[in-house]
Amino acid sequence: MREVVGIVLAVPQGLVPLVLMALDVDGKSWFLVRYLPEWAQLPAAVVFVVVGGVIAVSGMRAERRGR
Repeated sequence: MREVVGIVLAVPQGLVPLVLMALDVDGKSWFLVRYLPEWAQLPAAVVFVVVGGVIAVSGMRAERRGR
């Protein structure tokens, strides 16, 4: 379950908004980062990617150990 949460945080809430910012797309949709002030969008997207990655890796490691 942690893997899913981590992937949702990293990909649609972190990586996709980074791509949209790079392509200068205005759509907000369900990307939380896009609703923040413009100066906070990039740092928030990076935080989503990092936190999502940590949670996903944590879930995969726990799965391997049988927890």
